[in-house]
Amino acid sequence: MSEKLSLARLPWTTVSPAALSALDIGDVNSTDFRPKQWLDRPDAIKMQAYENDQAYLAWQEQYAAMKFGLSQVVASRRVGRPANMYTTNTAAITATDTYLALDDALIARTGFLLAFISYNAEYRVLDFDDDATKGWTNEGEVACNARVERLTGPTVAIPAGQVCNAGHAPMGELGVPKRGITSVPGDPVWNTMSLVGIYGSISNLQAGSEMVGNWGTHAKVREDIWYQHRMAKQHQQLFGQRFVGNDSLDVEGQLYLGNGVQAQIKTNVMEAGSLGINLTWAKLNDFWEKTFDSELSASEKDHFCGTAQFIDIRKAALEGGAELAMLGVQSGVENASTIGANTMKVRLQSGKVVNVYELRKAFGQPNLVDWGITHDRDNLQVGVFGDFSERWVENIESPAQQITLRSDAVVDSWLMAVIDESTFGVIRGGTRGLIER
Repeated sequence: MSEKLSLARLPWTTVSPAALSALDIGDVNSTDFRPKQWLDRPDAIKMQAYENDQAYLAWQEQYAAMKFGLSQVVASRRVGRPANMYTTNTAAITATDTYLALDDALIARTGFLLAFISYNAEYRVLDFDDDATKGWTNEGEVACNARVERLTGPTVAIPAGQVCNAGHAPMGELGVPKRGITSVPGDPVWNTMSLVGIYGSISNLQAGSEMVGNWGTHAKVREDIWYQHRMAKQHQQLFGQRFVGNDSLDVEGQLYLGNGVQAQIKTNVMEAGSLGINLTWAKLNDFWEKTFDSELSASEKDHFCGTAQFIDIRKAALEGGAELAMLGVQSGVENASTIGANTMKVRLQSGKVVNVYELRKAFGQPNLVDWGITHDRDNLQVGVFGDFSERWVENIESPAQQITLRSDAVVDSWLMAVIDESTFGVIRGGTRGLIER
């Protein structure tokens, strides 16, 4: 069936006849007779973000030693340090007390010395009761666990909460050695692996269709699935929470989700406040210096943070007169170890260095732009179970469904093991911008 032409008024302009108007850009007929002009190719999109969205994963991938193989779904580790040879008194001591209440009575063995250095007072332990079965009390009727004699120092009272140092065991001319104490390992720290999988699909008819660029193609489906996987993986490795339990739908069996880095940090946590009032250079310097205390610490730290905190750290460092170098977003030619994120290098008062990275995607959510996590590259290990390591599994549909549908999956596993968590740190809070980004 043919369609006859329609009559239209002259003159012909850019907007009339209306069926061929230059402004009728949504009409299906308009591009048949008036080609659409593009500044570039129709499939060219100028992306606003120029930094690497997966910069945190890129940082890990620089260090081959971080990766290790898993043969179990749970991995444990221990970090030890010598036991403290001091304690505190939990109750005040009068000038004439012969019984002491100590927080840790195990350092008070018979015949050993105890010293309150701030008060020039030294005691010798005559007996101990670390299981609280002898019913000892001091002059204040407080339960005690050490019977002592004062050897030296002025007869003054000592308030509660003072440091009591453990001394040696003096031996008389005809005396004998005194029995000491031992130590045992602390409890292990453990984490579970995370096991994940994601897939994308495209019909075989669509996969065979001619498209402009790669939109609507099989390659584009895989590209999008890969991006979604990597972004979610980055988030889970930073902020994931451990869960071990069965699938509530009773379909998939046991689920494994491990703790991310943030959930494993207990010692160094700094609250900067909603206005960043605590993020002064003096406090920030001391906070970071503490992460270097352990002999397991690396020589440098890497701090990953959101845009608001990145700006606050730079401001605090400049106001505090710290040595600071803005590196920006470097190319691989400029710096072979770049991770593709805005970077600055800050030198602490001790001379140690902290590399600060602005991760606009990983910390891009409104509740994370003023968060930051300090990492120690020598104390992070990332486990992978077998061949569940960012592996593509192709054509996962049933043989019958494969006739019309193509589905490819990515499967992966990881276990984040923060070895010495005292070498890491979390900074929360800061100055928010007046304009939401």
